[in-house]
Amino acid sequence: MRTKIFLFTNIFILLVLFKASAQGILSKQVSVNADRLRLADVLARIGKQGDFYFSYNGNMLPKDSLVSIAVVHQTVAAVLTQLFHGNFEFEEQGNYLIIIPALPHLTLVNTDITNENNTYSISGIVADEHTGERIMNASVYEKQQLAATLTDEHGYFKLKIRTANPGVLRITASKMQYHDVMLNFLQSVPVTNRSDTRSYTRTSGNDVERDALGKFFISARQRIQSLNIPDFFAKRPFQVSLTPGLSTHGLFSSQVVNKVSLNLAGGYTAGVNGIEIGGLFNINKGNSKYLQFAGVFNLVGGTMSGLQFAGINNRVLDTLKGVQFAVFNNKAEGQVSGLQFAGFTNEAHKLKGLQIGLVNVADTSYGASIGLINIIRNGFYRVAVAANPLVSTNLSLSSGTRAFYTVLSIGANADLKNKMFVAGLGLGHDFILNDKFYLASVAEFQFGNTSGQFTDSWIRGKLFLHAQLTKHISIFAGPTYNNYTSSGSSVGYQSKLKAPVNKDGYEDFMNVPVRSWISVEGGIAFNSVFKAAKIRARQYASQSWYLGAAAVGGVDMDFPTQTMFGAELFTQRDFNGHLAATFSAGYTQKIAKPLAYTYITQLPNGAISELKRVDFKAIPIKAGMRTYAGKNFFYGGEIGLLLALNTQYSEKLVYPDGHVTNGNLGNPPKSFIYAAGAGYSFDNGLEAGVKYEAYVGTGIKQALFRLGYRFKLN
Repeated sequence: MRTKIFLFTNIFILLVLFKASAQGILSKQVSVNADRLRLADVLARIGKQGDFYFSYNGNMLPKDSLVSIAVVHQTVAAVLTQLFHGNFEFEEQGNYLIIIPALPHLTLVNTDITNENNTYSISGIVADEHTGERIMNASVYEKQQLAATLTDEHGYFKLKIRTANPGVLRITASKMQYHDVMLNFLQSVPVTNRSDTRSYTRTSGNDVERDALGKFFISARQRIQSLNIPDFFAKRPFQVSLTPGLSTHGLFSSQVVNKVSLNLAGGYTAGVNGIEIGGLFNINKGNSKYLQFAGVFNLVGGTMSGLQFAGINNRVLDTLKGVQFAVFNNKAEGQVSGLQFAGFTNEAHKLKGLQIGLVNVADTSYGASIGLINIIRNGFYRVAVAANPLVSTNLSLSSGTRAFYTVLSIGANADLKNKMFVAGLGLGHDFILNDKFYLASVAEFQFGNTSGQFTDSWIRGKLFLHAQLTKHISIFAGPTYNNYTSSGSSVGYQSKLKAPVNKDGYEDFMNVPVRSWISVEGGIAFNSVFKAAKIRARQYASQSWYLGAAAVGGVDMDFPTQTMFGAELFTQRDFNGHLAATFSAGYTQKIAKPLAYTYITQLPNGAISELKRVDFKAIPIKAGMRTYAGKNFFYGGEIGLLLALNTQYSEKLVYPDGHVTNGNLGNPPKSFIYAAGAGYSFDNGLEAGVKYEAYVGTGIKQALFRLGYRFKLN
């Protein structure tokens, strides 16, 4: 019996202690007696008694005002109500009580509901409960049916819901900086219910809508909706969109996470937990999982887990866990745990995976980057000049981290009787011995030119000992292993790599020699580090418009004597720090040399055809995308339409009876254009670059130099 009483007593004491420990701050009882004391001092006394701390904005609260209060064994909530008279509200966070301004309440006025063929139409007015002011751009929605609308400039709304068996229709009105209000419709009896008593200022963490690219494609109504309803999300099996906002979920599309999302042109959803396909683009407010495919770009505001593919650009504003594949550019603002593969550039904040592209950028890398140039903020770059017995002058650029870097190399032999040219790419790793010495190990593949063409292959393994002379300069030397496959050499090129001579005394190109040997190489190197990563705020508002003009000139790649020149007017819209859209229209002319290209042919009917090239004139209209690697260097592509003003040939026909006719032959009046190029945009507005441009169906493929000037419109 005593044992039972003892156990019961202990359990009772534990329950009392648990209840006391679980008691909220606002429910704790305190006693305060203050006569004209500073408000800050009174709050400190209350916090000391209740064993908690107040948190508030000193500029918001009149902490130096004098107050008088006398209470005994009252709850903290009651004491604060007496002190602040309902002007502030309170939120508990652990052992802190946060004081924030009280939010006003919304109210629904003159609400009405009708039903016709299972379509419910609910209308009314949203107003400020205290002042009666009608509220514009308030969100009115039904959570279960995913129907939503915004109030007009008079606070009026009309919401349509199609459902056969609605049960209870619960209409919610939300507006940033206001408390929500709800209205329940049960059969024909409306019942108000303020069940949502959130007493804090809701702020949206939606990075997508602040990003310039997202802001361009997301409507103002959808951005307002996100501000009004930042923390409500639903899940549905699928959705179909024509454009953002024209969706099976309507205005609510940005609040719904779908398993399957199909966007004919483009769509904006809360997220995807399955598969998403967009004809042009996909935009997700939150996370995306498994598979995302877009013809132009993908933009994910949260984490991407799985495979992301885009024809132009992929961008993740948080973490990538999987694979990004893009023709132009991949970027992850957070950590990359996986693979980034792009035709041009990859960017990551923290790399814990692999990047493959022409240019790779990372603030911090614990992985590997394979490309022509790797800009790793915690990495290094090395420019070296070296010589070996086969090639007297070699220039290389190494970039990446000491654990893994790539080497871009070119070389030429200065001996005119034994010419040789090489170019290649390698991978390396440095073994740090001490502050003065380190070993550089490199595996390299090069194309060799001993016949006027880069048809030879040269595989090399290198091990160099570097000795630091100064902080940035080192000398190096070491052995190299060489495996060379020759396609034969021409007169004046390296003779030791010639193909073997057959019995007739000629080189036997059918038996390509493969030779291996060990040699040495040495040189001097300049070593430095990239600038350390800077802690920076995410850039959203690079939404500048530019207007500019450019002159272009070059040659026809098939007929180098045919020169090209032209001019264009262009506009550019920046979407973020690394992506921009362009549109241009201009004039181009190809200068022909008719005497050099006159073709005389006798036709079956006896007529003589004299065909001459003439100046070809046309108007190219193009749209394209630019990607910036760094601040100023850019590359991009364009597609468009060519409006021909004439053909490339004039034809003179001389008939047997002496009759003569003149006509034109050649190009269609319209043709397709595609172009690619790169350049440098100076801070003063000047632009210089090179580009390749082809006119499909005309046979014109041109290499051009471009010089332009642009100025900012906003």
